[in-house]
Amino acid sequence: MKKTLLIVLAGSLLFSCQKNQGSPDPVATEGPSGQLVVNIGAPETKSDNTALKDYQINSYQVFVFDATGKKETDRYASLSTSPSQNNVSVTITTRTGPKTVYAIVNSPRLAFGTLASLESHLSDLNENTHTNLVMSGKNGITVTEYDKNKNGEVAPQTLDIDIKRLASMIQLDAVTVDFRNTSLEGGSFTIQEIYLKNVVGRAPLGVSGSPGTGMPLLLGDTDHTNYDYWYNKLTKQVTGAPSVTYDSFTKTCTVAGVATSVAHDLFAYPNKTDGDSTDNTFSQRKTRLVIKAHVTASTYSSPAVDQDTYYTFDLPVLVANSVYKIGNINITMLGKDDDTDDTKSLAGRVTPTITVDPWTGTTQLNYEM
Repeated sequence: MKKTLLIVLAGSLLFSCQKNQGSPDPVATEGPSGQLVVNIGAPETKSDNTALKDYQINSYQVFVFDATGKKETDRYASLSTSPSQNNVSVTITTRTGPKTVYAIVNSPRLAFGTLASLESHLSDLNENTHTNLVMSGKNGITVTEYDKNKNGEVAPQTLDIDIKRLASMIQLDAVTVDFRNTSLEGGSFTIQEIYLKNVVGRAPLGVSGSPGTGMPLLLGDTDHTNYDYWYNKLTKQVTGAPSVTYDSFTKTCTVAGVATSVAHDLFAYPNKTDGDSTDNTFSQRKTRLVIKAHVTASTYSSPAVDQDTYYTFDLPVLVANSVYKIGNINITMLGKDDDTDDTKSLAGRVTPTITVDPWTGTTQLNYEM
């Protein structure tokens, strides 16, 4: 979905009566000052997952940098006790002149002295939840003086900022299990957990490109190959994995070739790895989706089956603020007996298409094995 910040800037000296009408941040007294009224809008994304609130605003911080890249002022607010699902507003005072304005949503409170330090700061995937996705956006404007004493006709300036999510969404819609005419016919298939492994866990807050089309900056090669920045390497780690990378639940699927709705979403920071590896010594590689299920079968299976099984699927290059929608996974056999390494027992057939979505885009994925 597209998040928009509407920023109204007015260059004027604040009289004492004006200060009593709000709580704008203090600003140096040299030269004329401006006032920024920020309206943050967050429309909801359509999703079958009712637990997903990727539009929700729990906190926001607006930074204003001058032409030299020095921070001029900022304003932070936490809405954790009463999150916003529509619009929130914040007022900031600033000087006139060229400005770069950043809006950071749902991140821990930050302190930056320069534009460069903000743009190079790495967010940790652990800062994200299904109801608290970290977002970033910027725009630039030259603030002109707004002084009704000098010009009674002067009007405030406006500035729009498009907010992008730093994460990629992996959305599993349905699983079709078809054990008919196999040794597993008449058995049962119950999903116990889905998770992502080989997950990049850091992403820059900075945004590149033009307003409206800018995207979060890519993680540099040095940081991308710093494997301390990755989660669930080779397999799901015992502790410390970001909550958005796994989801434990019980879902019993029909085993007669009829799709079962799953409607669960996982998140990872962008992974630009195009090549792949299954070596036991970890190196950069594709992010994978894993389904853990429990399968039973006794009528035609000898010996009887009563075991956990794992299905592993490669994901394409992951891009920020993009949805990778797995419309369906067809399963006709057992997967791996465990997921203690990164070997692959399944070869997923992937057919990607790009469709319109409130996020940057949706890549449609379907797997069969």
